[in-house]
Amino acid sequence: MNYKIKIQPSGLCFNADENTSILDSALSANIHLEHSCKNGDCGACAAELRAGLVVDALGNSCASGRIFTCATRPQSDLELAATFHPELVGIQQKVVPAKVDQILFAAKDVAVIKLRLPPNADFHYLPGQYLDMTYQGVKRSYSIANAQVVSAGIELHIRRVPNGRFSELLFTEIKTDSLMRIEGPKGTFFVRDTDRPIIFLAGGTGFAPIKAMTEGLLANQCNRNLHIYWGMPSASMFYSDIARQWAETHSSISYIPVVSESCENWQGRTGFVHQAVLEDFTDLSGFDVYACGSPLMIDSAKKDFILQGLDARNFYSDAFTPAK
Repeated sequence: MNYKIKIQPSGLCFNADENTSILDSALSANIHLEHSCKNGDCGACAAELRAGLVVDALGNSCASGRIFTCATRPQSDLELAATFHPELVGIQQKVVPAKVDQILFAAKDVAVIKLRLPPNADFHYLPGQYLDMTYQGVKRSYSIANAQVVSAGIELHIRRVPNGRFSELLFTEIKTDSLMRIEGPKGTFFVRDTDRPIIFLAGGTGFAPIKAMTEGLLANQCNRNLHIYWGMPSASMFYSDIARQWAETHSSISYIPVVSESCENWQGRTGFVHQAVLEDFTDLSGFDVYACGSPLMIDSAKKDFILQGLDARNFYSDAFTPAK
């Protein structure tokens, strides 16, 4: 059965099937509600149920309060308070084949993979979004690491996870011209059009969407100040020097790498990466923050940044949640 879903405050309406998540029904109608992981872990898709009845994957019913649109299905007509992104209206999710064009092992546990798409793929995305990639029947999500206005194809930064099914396949079997399937773009992690300076916060390969966002801003001759903070456990794990190059050639960009573990030869900043931001900016009320990394890093950063003056509405994130 289909139900009518009304989104406030935009007033948009769409039809949703009782066997499909609210989020998937919205995306099928080209209505891009806030979301990220799509498995109920990150909390980005939270909405307020104002009227109607929903059920979650465990069969639990809910008639009011906070729900996750990616993990609930409608059981009646609904009214929700949720964030809608008109910037994504022209972005269509699709499934396309892709071949490995280049493989670079940038660190012992990080591969930078570049994919080429068919000429007729018509695959468009905003810097910061992610895709799902399937290889030999295994699917995983990865942030896109390049801006489309700068380079063709798709760049991905993939960390080798111990005993990880997908990353083990990639690190041991992947070759040039290996055939993949990608689905996307997905997520609502993209740069909002404001005049506020930006703090980019990256943990590990969470640098990938930050790289794409920065490339896009530079290509569009953005004059906003950009402060890039990148955290790693050790100095040897920084697998790209491009942020340092940006800082050396653009006066509007600063780059602060931060190492969290004891490192004998490291002369730079140490500790948790978000703490470095707190040390450098005593008042965050005038900033936009874009954070990508572990859920723990993102949760800690958001809580502490708000205490230091950041408007919660100006904190945008994409959490790297483990595969289920």
